[in-house]
Amino acid sequence: MEHSADVGLPDGFADLERFLERWRLRDAQERMEAMVAADIEDLRELSAAMLPRIEAVVSHLNTFPLDEMPPREQALFELALTFAEVVHPVDLGWESSEVSELYPLDKMNLVGPARTW
Repeated sequence: MEHSADVGLPDGFADLERFLERWRLRDAQERMEAMVAADIEDLRELSAAMLPRIEAVVSHLNTFPLDEMPPREQALFELALTFAEVVHPVDLGWESSEVSELYPLDKMNLVGPARTW
């Protein structure tokens, strides 16, 4: 399975391609680590671009079987998963994406299905 940012996105989603290199992440552990490492402004930028498009993204992705997505759809799927998992600091009005006060990141290790999604 191709995981390069060079894959691109399906037709109609080219405006989101600028987020692939940083935000197309393969699993929940990577997404959590990226969220904590990100500046809140970066999360706001991702949110501002993805939120108005998420219905179209989901509608498009729903036309493909989950385990048989073409590479461009897989890239869009992984970008959408990242959006869903990292945007809550923006939604909740946090001033930072830092969560170590709640629970130390180095003690969080997702395993099993949670890690691969």
